[in-house]
Amino acid sequence: MNASFTIEGNLVTESTAGRRRGDDLERAIFEAALAELAEVGYANLRMEAVAARAKAGKASLYKRWPDRARLIQAAARYKATEVDTEFEPSGDLRGDLRKVMRYIAEYQGTPFGEAIRGWIGELRADERDAEVEDLRARIETPRIRVFAKIYEDGIARGTVRPEALRPRVVNLAPTLLTHYFLTRGAPADDAVIEEFLDQIVLPLITAS
Repeated sequence: MNASFTIEGNLVTESTAGRRRGDDLERAIFEAALAELAEVGYANLRMEAVAARAKAGKASLYKRWPDRARLIQAAARYKATEVDTEFEPSGDLRGDLRKVMRYIAEYQGTPFGEAIRGWIGELRADERDAEVEDLRARIETPRIRVFAKIYEDGIARGTVRPEALRPRVVNLAPTLLTHYFLTRGAPADDAVIEEFLDQIVLPLITAS
């Protein structure tokens, strides 16, 4: 039986009877974990609080994820699938790039961004390569498609160099935003985005 949930204060209540299992339970836990992050931050997040918010037993959390780092990694992977890739270029190269970069920065300011930053901080050296690569691909691939679409439109209009479609160049703008976010602890504001655009991205991709 499917169940739906509503957030009331600090509680998530089950609106229909029945035991949640599998995907339904995991989604409820992921949403509870991200909601808890929004309130207390990663440093103060506790598995017990997530379980209470999701109306789930602590054992059901620890059975799936041995610690909060693993739980938040899973929640981040779940949330990463919500990235919108249905962006159509307008023909205004700078305006389109600025719009997408602002969207990424705003997204980093959500509990999802806090989840990524906290999880990376707790990774052990022997876990880092494979785990980071998997999550990085899930987050970056949709964004790369959007930037590639903008660059392809610019190439067709003669405003973007064909070499701009190289993978590392296409991923440059989101990489700059992610590096700023991870090292500063806050998303890039409009002024920083303007600097990235005018001093780094546009000089690199713009056709002569």
